[in-house]
Amino acid sequence: MALTTLHRTLFRKRVSRIALCASLVTGLAGTSTVAAELSTPDLPNLDEARATLAGAVQYLDQTQQKVSAPDGEDFFSGEWPSYMMTTKNIRFVGRSHHGGYDSNNFTVSSIHNILAPIHQRQPWLTQIPAMLDLSMERILSYRTGDSFNFWPLLPPKTYSTNIRGFEKIRRPNHFVINHPTLEAGCNVPNDADDTAVSFTAMRNYNEVRPEKSVEVPKDIGSIFAPWRDDNRVIPHFYNFLTGVTRTGAFMTWLWPERALNPITYWPSKRRLYIPYGFNDVDCVVNANVLNALARYSELDTPGVEQACEFVNWAFESGHQNTCGVYYPSPYNPHYVVAKAYHAGATCLKPALDRAVSEILEKQQADGSWASHIEGDAVHTGLYALNTLLYAGDTQSRGTGPAIDAGIRSALQSRQVRENGTVAWEPGVFFSGGTFARYWIFWRSEPYTTALGAEALSLYLKQREAN
Repeated sequence: MALTTLHRTLFRKRVSRIALCASLVTGLAGTSTVAAELSTPDLPNLDEARATLAGAVQYLDQTQQKVSAPDGEDFFSGEWPSYMMTTKNIRFVGRSHHGGYDSNNFTVSSIHNILAPIHQRQPWLTQIPAMLDLSMERILSYRTGDSFNFWPLLPPKTYSTNIRGFEKIRRPNHFVINHPTLEAGCNVPNDADDTAVSFTAMRNYNEVRPEKSVEVPKDIGSIFAPWRDDNRVIPHFYNFLTGVTRTGAFMTWLWPERALNPITYWPSKRRLYIPYGFNDVDCVVNANVLNALARYSELDTPGVEQACEFVNWAFESGHQNTCGVYYPSPYNPHYVVAKAYHAGATCLKPALDRAVSEILEKQQADGSWASHIEGDAVHTGLYALNTLLYAGDTQSRGTGPAIDAGIRSALQSRQVRENGTVAWEPGVFFSGGTFARYWIFWRSEPYTTALGAEALSLYLKQREAN
């Protein structure tokens, strides 16, 4: 991690402020505890856990779109509902709580990547393969060339164009944007995050549905390797302010930036647009890429070593809560690090060790975890719980009592519906990043419910093995 003296100074000051705020929040809430205090002779009831898992999978089956909307834009088959909303008044965009249903690849791929392993652990959940058939079809619709995009291709709403190749653009289907330039700004290129989770979904699908397998690339590493934070003229401003420069790690956008050409900072109807004109480095994106590369046995890809160093540095330096440009929920980085480690990216062990220590330290007496974002506590608590479960080594790590308490908390926070399905309150899945990191949130009750199902699935497998 190459940091200038100025960057180090800025970063140390920022980390100090973060640490101070964290200690104040912990102190005011009275949340810090040790794993031993959570120890109890009453383990979570396995029958209750199985029934809750079945109810959550039933909910995901019922909420998945089985057919596309007749107008070809309102919603699409195979996806699950996700909502893109503002948290404050944003000029040219809309008032607080402006937004709506949002079709995107990241939500459907992420839920797919939770459901497929659940079916491998609990094959008695027989409705999952059919859900994966639909979601895989939808994921592949986001593919352009050798990589994947976030939004579907749709005609512009605020302007007409006869520019060849831009008759359709990438944009939200319900989040109303009232200015042509802002709508053109949604027309983003393919990105490493969606590409990584999509390739992971393809691998998961082939393991569950070998009879319907999709063709996977022979080499995915070559797709990510060219887009690295190396020899860049100007770093992204968010990365600069948080001390992240010349990492050599993977960047978010799979598209050339033109930092010396100010024209590219502004959206245009004639080209794809990297937000603000600068590529960025995000620890969650890097962990997702490492997860995909591990699944494809391609951890010898150029950039893997630097990506591991960057993510480990983020956790070792106390930077884990800000290193995710697009991920403000407290334990999201911890969760993706644990999943990547579980997939085979063992280079992330330093980050995982610190992630587990922080989660144990911050667990509350009732087994839950807090979030500094309103309405995010249940969601981020499921991230924390899944991190402990994926980390494994419960005896050597001493995480057993914390996991038991976390499962009890998850069962307590579930919402049992009249039709017998089970869901969990949605939190902040991801955000608009940088300036909009706390201004535009994506929330998805199906995704948070998938996190709850994932935790129960892992816990049942762990308990049954013992």
